[in-house]
Amino acid sequence: MAATRRRWWVIVLLAVIGAGLAAAPETKTVREATRVVRTYEATHTMLVNDTAGVTGSEVSPGQVNLFAKVGEVPQRVADLLDYDGNIVEFANQIEVDFDAYSGALTFSTSQPTAERAELVADTWANETNAYLLERQDEVYNRRLTLSDERVDELTRQLDRVTALLGISPDDPTLLAERDALSRQYSQAYEQSETVRLTPPVLGFTTLQSAQAYEITTITGGSQVNSPTSRPVRAAMGGIVGTVIGLAIAIVLGWLDRRIRTREQAEEILGMRARVMVPKFSDHNQGGLVAITGRHDQLSDSYRTLRNVVSFLQNGLDLDRGPVTLVVSPGPGDGKTVIAANLAAALVETGDPTIVVNTDYRRPRLSKAVRSERMPPHPFEYDDLARIQPSLLLFDTDVEGLRVLDLSSIEATPGELTRASARLTPALSGLADRVVIDTSPVGATAEVLDLVPYADTIVIAVRLGHTQIDVAARTIAVLRDLTNVPMILVLTHAKQTRATYYDYTDRTDAAAAEAKKSGKRRRRDKADKRDKGADATGRHGRRGRRRDKADKVGRRGRRDKADKRDKGAEATGRRGRRREPV
Repeated sequence: MAATRRRWWVIVLLAVIGAGLAAAPETKTVREATRVVRTYEATHTMLVNDTAGVTGSEVSPGQVNLFAKVGEVPQRVADLLDYDGNIVEFANQIEVDFDAYSGALTFSTSQPTAERAELVADTWANETNAYLLERQDEVYNRRLTLSDERVDELTRQLDRVTALLGISPDDPTLLAERDALSRQYSQAYEQSETVRLTPPVLGFTTLQSAQAYEITTITGGSQVNSPTSRPVRAAMGGIVGTVIGLAIAIVLGWLDRRIRTREQAEEILGMRARVMVPKFSDHNQGGLVAITGRHDQLSDSYRTLRNVVSFLQNGLDLDRGPVTLVVSPGPGDGKTVIAANLAAALVETGDPTIVVNTDYRRPRLSKAVRSERMPPHPFEYDDLARIQPSLLLFDTDVEGLRVLDLSSIEATPGELTRASARLTPALSGLADRVVIDTSPVGATAEVLDLVPYADTIVIAVRLGHTQIDVAARTIAVLRDLTNVPMILVLTHAKQTRATYYDYTDRTDAAAAEAKKSGKRRRRDKADKRDKGADATGRHGRRGRRRDKADKVGRRGRRDKADKRDKGAEATGRRGRRREPV
């Protein structure tokens, strides 16, 4: 549901597009989208004519469908009807069904004309019946021939044995062979006579020839009548567009790999978000906002962070100023702004603070705390190990806040970061608080050189920007390197309306009060003029306005009465104003 709420505009957009596309076609166009197609179906019905002989037939009734659609029958029908197309496609135009209970065999087809449908059904039925009869005759004659040949063979063998018995009438072997041949001969002769006298024939007799009837189908659209009303079509299109929009929003939410909500950030980083920095369209949000005299949700969020940091660090037993490390998973999460405003908020409590820039790939801290461009250092990189750290500090726009930025010195970002890390113990002895702005943990490695010097770590996560996998790697690395307290700060949070913040600073409040006082003085002065005019017999400005309004009102009422009197005279009635008697 969170994904659909964030992408509600996708759902609304697709719903509007769906409604517009559905309502755009004219009613005439919708009706022309369907086309009526007329076909003709015909069925030839046959009935089996010898149910007693079916069981002994070489052709089973269940095989009739196979013989009718595969093999010689489709080719015969195609030759008779002059069909020169694919035989398989032609066979699919006929439906053959045999009902074993009633003995009915049906041939059904659908064709574009009635004559064609009747011709195909009748021809297919007749050719199938003829093929079955021919096949059974062929099988019967082959069986009959085999039976006769068996009888003849046994007769010859029996004559041979009889002749031998005439020579040796008491030979037991010949006697046993004669008896066996006599029994085989009797069985073969009976089988031959049975085949000859009762030929099994599976045949069908036409019960009803094919009679075509018309079938009407609707193609090119749904058989349900399309709605002709534009509002109805628009509503249906809107519903379809909404469903598609929901599906797209869910898929986009599943593919989204950014942290979007506070709950999601807390689950990934495994800690509560102590501070929420709201999203403001303030032109100064990239610089210092936690300044004296300004009190709004944005500036007070940094003061809340200051209080949380101070509460954690006041319990530390240190003989130096505690060091606060401000980190972020990736670039653009707002860590530089947090570092600058946290340092300014610490100065408000009377603690001299030093803010240190160690993001030498994108050095922006000096611009956030100084309105003037910072002059370059007159030192080389090799001189940093010998000079006093206090000589590297510059004042800022906030009294009590100094900045250390070595970006003007010629060296690599890694070398400058390590140099700043070596200066950190000395800097913590020069101020009550030290705030260090670092490079992104997920993008660089030099930030890890500063972790051992930190007493508190502030993790900045920007909602809608920070990558989930980068944030997970960042917290895993930090927990492996240190166990100091960590504070989760969420930036770019949704602003909540609070009636308490009806002003931005004391200057604006004073200006508003001065404006009200000016209006009050002008009103009092006008009242005095009116009172003086009454005392001297002259009309003041307000009195003149009232007199003029009274004159205009009396003139208007008099003109309206005159019109009514004229109308009464024209109709013979008396108006409200009567003539004197």
